[in-house]
Amino acid sequence: MSEEYFYPNRWGRVVLTSAEEILGEKGVAALLNLARLPHLIGNYPPDNMEKGFPFEYVSQIQRAFWEMYGSRGAQVFATRAGEQSFADGLSQFGKVAQAAQMAMRIGSLQQRIKVGLEFFAKFFNAVSDQKVRVEEDETHWKWIIERCPMCWGRTANEPVCHLAVGVLKAATGWASEGERFRIKPVECIAMGAKEGVILIDKP
Repeated sequence: MSEEYFYPNRWGRVVLTSAEEILGEKGVAALLNLARLPHLIGNYPPDNMEKGFPFEYVSQIQRAFWEMYGSRGAQVFATRAGEQSFADGLSQFGKVAQAAQMAMRIGSLQQRIKVGLEFFAKFFNAVSDQKVRVEEDETHWKWIIERCPMCWGRTANEPVCHLAVGVLKAATGWASEGERFRIKPVECIAMGAKEGVILIDKP
């Protein structure tokens, strides 16, 4: 692809440290070799928010995990990395989190979740080249990914956006003070869809 888009370095680093927690250093080295990214072995991106971690790297790491551990293993890894990414974001961006909490103090649980999702969509769009928006119907909120690092350059016969599922699990749990929601990717750019769509069941 001719265009080049980026995640913040810190988010790329979290993906790799999450992998290290699961696989160990040798396992991550094998993963990065399979992903054709050997230059990242022992050389994780810096812990800053500069947009320097290419979408292509995110996609190649996800694809390598798929090849090593199959669909189910890759889903578990990606979901965990997404949850850790959210937790890391909260710790690094206290003022952002406080602003979101202030906005969510009023209204019903559904209103709080909607405000939280819209807030974090704006945050994603501001600090990364990923583009998302939030829609809803009577039964679901819809996290719609217009430009997706997880699908970048990939083709698949099932959704591959489980990194986003992990972020959403953590975000909705945080916004609702511990509630759990069914979250399911139903459309995926890697499968040929125009946009990625992840459904979040309303309570």
